[in-house]
Formats: sequence, structure tokens, C-alpha cells
Amino acid sequence: MISRKLFGPPGTGKTTRLLRYVKTFLKLGTPIDKIGYFAFTTKAANEAVNRMLDYHTAFQKKDLKHFKTLHSLAFNQLGMKKTQVMQDEHYEDIGRQLGIEVTIYKGGEENTGFINSDSEYFNLINAARIKNISIEDEYNTDMYSQDMDKRLLKIISDEVNNYKQSYGLVDFTDMIEKFIVSGLCPKYDVAFIDEAQDLSPIQWKMFNIIKENSKYVILAGDDDQAIYGWAGADVKKFQQEISKKDIILPQSYRVPQSVQSLADKILDLIPISRRVQKNWKARKEQGTVNYVYTLEDVPIDEGKWLVLARYNDKLNRLKPFLKERGIYFEYKDRKSYKVTLFRTILNYLRWQKGDELSLAEVKDIFEYTGTDTELTEERMYDLTEFGFIKDTPWYDVFQSDYEECLYIREMLSNGEELRKDPRVKLSTIHSAKGGEADNVLLILDNTKTIRDAVEKNLDKQDEEHRVWYVGVTRTKQNLYIMAAKKEDQGYDIESLG
Repeated sequence: MISRKLFGPPGTGKTTRLLRYVKTFLKLGTPIDKIGYFAFTTKAANEAVNRMLDYHTAFQKKDLKHFKTLHSLAFNQLGMKKTQVMQDEHYEDIGRQLGIEVTIYKGGEENTGFINSDSEYFNLINAARIKNISIEDEYNTDMYSQDMDKRLLKIISDEVNNYKQSYGLVDFTDMIEKFIVSGLCPKYDVAFIDEAQDLSPIQWKMFNIIKENSKYVILAGDDDQAIYGWAGADVKKFQQEISKKDIILPQSYRVPQSVQSLADKILDLIPISRRVQKNWKARKEQGTVNYVYTLEDVPIDEGKWLVLARYNDKLNRLKPFLKERGIYFEYKDRKSYKVTLFRTILNYLRWQKGDELSLAEVKDIFEYTGTDTELTEERMYDLTEFGFIKDTPWYDVFQSDYEECLYIREMLSNGEELRKDPRVKLSTIHSAKGGEADNVLLILDNTKTIRDAVEKNLDKQDEEHRVWYVGVTRTKQNLYIMAAKKEDQGYDIESLG
């Protein structure tokens, strides 16, 4: 077996390079079903599939059955059904049975095996499973509240196991464990593992099985972007994995020079003994790095923006500001307004201008305005007969969604293109990895919690630096960093600039 390790600094085209390797193997006669391409998330796997279909128009999606996540490989090889796998609602059901209200946060990375809940107990139990360590050892990592009830922790752990057994369910970690001992790993001529720095210990065990069943293996990732340690990722395994040849992609097609300069200063906080040194060039454009203390100082009314924060709570607090400004945005893959309401409003505006509406369009308007009447296809409807007045402001008509209508009014007055992708996207740094935008607003943590935590643990220090490194390197042109005044600040990037 021959192995190669590819390091892809931010914006250097790592996925493009991997797919170029795929095309090379195809040209050399390697059958597509003998090529395995494994991404860390479903989103990344789907991107690879779509790009391959663009490259090779003769391929159909079914031909790329080995382009998937590691969890999906285990799922398919074991012949499992979705109904056999633990879902968010199952964990919520367990909480209800124990008299504990548990909310699973959705919209994160798919199929990583990690659940994100408002319960430290569920998060700890799940993290221990992924890391392949005991609950006690996970508790002692000092990542959890020290006032956790250990008795309750054991009760919840036992209940999760009982629940799975009672309903014949498995979680993502169970699937990998079953795959490892199954002997069902396909034989590959070449296997690609993307974002390998994010693999957990049990996923590394699965990788070893794949490696044993492959003639050629290419690992790709970047230890400087390893930000899933909290979810069990073992970046040291990626750093130490023996490779016949290491390749470092040298040129970023995203990051401007001023942003790279700041990014390098962040990485300098990590001793070289705990990272792989990589030299890469920024774009020739200078770009800008700006430090601000209020949202009013951010020119977010124009251009495309990626707004990043460490945690969702800061993004949630930002939403009212954006709505008040009439800014169209996206958060957790959801648009900031009700699409059905907007479509109905546009139909109402058409009627105000004298256009005829279809029966379905009239029904939509009636639904939102609470008009109760029987409608038939037999005639055209004049809304005036139902009390609608053409010169009445439309946001006064749709009383049931009045606040939403005012928001849509502001967006329309701002000239927002509501039918297209929002020009402003809100995301946690973890969910944004791989993303980019011309303008990035990075909202720092303004408490001492992070600072106090990282001072106690080298691994936490390293990962915290890497989180902010990933955040700043999403920038294609202008970076804005917002933080409270320094005396309250937990992470002081401004001092590095």
C-alpha cells in the first residue's frame, strides 16, 4: 500500500486537487467503483459528487456510490435502513422519558456522529462514545461543569443504551464499530480521505481498515484548521500518519495579504513543535483588516457578507439588528423571511397594479388575510368585493404577519434581491469551514471563559487559536473583527494586528 499526505492551507484548492487526482486515476484505467472518496460531512461529499458529474458528463450519480462520508460507507455496507439509526427526536424522546427537556440543535454539520444539545449530559455521553473513552475519562477532560450530577449522568447513559436496545436502534458510533469488525470493507485501487485532521479515534480505526483494503491512499487536510477536538477529532494522528510523500499546496486563491499576515500571527501562538510548518502565498490583493466595536461601524448594507461567531447565541442576538435594517440574510440554511408570505405579498402587489390573479394566488392571499369564503374556478375574482382596497398599504392588509411584513417592506426599500441567495449569511466558525465571502465579520467572544480555559490546557490553547485562524481565513477581501473593549475581552486578536 502506498500513501500520500496532502496539506491544504486556506483557499488553496484542496478539493480541486483531490478531484484532479481522481481524474488522473480514471485516465490510467482505474474503474470508478474502485475509487473511494470520503469526506467529513455530507455537504462536502455531495459537493465532490456534483463536481465529478460536471467533470464527467458520462457519469450518473449512481456511478459515484463510493463518494460519501465514512458513516455513510458503514451504513451502506452493513445494509442498514434510516429507521434503524438514532435521530435527534430519539434523544429528545429519551429526555422526555427522564423528565428532562432536551433540545437538539439542528443545522450543524451532517453525519459527523456528534449531536449538539442544550444538555451537557447528552453531549458528554456522545463525546465519550466518539472518542472511544469512558464517560469518567470524558468528564475529567475539564470541558464540562464540575457541578454535574454523576449519578444522573450514569442514569442517562444507561437509558440511552436501554432505549437503543428496546427499539433496535444504533447511533453513528455503533455503525462504525460494527463496520470495523464486519469484514465488509470494499476493495479499492485508491482511497481518498478528505479533512482527515477532523477524524475521531474511532474513525481512524475505520481508516485503518480502508487502508488495509486499498492499494493507494491519499490523506488530505490541514492541521492548522483542526477545530473539532471538542467533538473527538485527533489531529495528532493526522500529523503523525506516515506518508511516502507530503504535498503542501502553495497558493491561496482566497486570502488577501493583510488577512494572511494576521492569520500567520495567530498561528505563531502555537509552538512549531505542535504543528506542521507550511509556507503558502496569499493573493496579490492587499485586502483590509478592520477592528470595530459596534455593528454600526460595519458597512453591511452593501456587498456579500459572511458573519461568523464561535457560538450560535451571538448570531441569534444579531438577527433583530439585521431585520431592523431590512437586510436579507440566511442562518442555518434558512432564509430570513417566510417565502410563502413574500410570494403572497408579490401577488397582492400585482393585483394593486391591475394584474389578474389565478384562483390559487387569490386563495393564498385569503389564507394570510383570514378571509373566509368559498372560491371556485367559474369566475375571475375582484378582491375589492371582499373589502380589499387597492391603495391600502399591503403591510396593513396582512395583519397576521405584521412584523414580518414591515421587515419585507424594509428589504424592498433597500433594494434587496429576495429571489436570489441572501447576500448575508450567518454561521458558526465550525459550520463555515470551507466557506468564503468577499467580506467577513468575525464576532469575538467577549467573556473570560475561553481565556481561562485555554490557559489550563495546551490542547485547548491550540484549538482555540485554530478556531480564529479558520475564522479570519474565510475572507476574500475585507475582514471586520468586532469585540468588546479589551478589559472584557476573552480573545484579543486586535493586539496581534
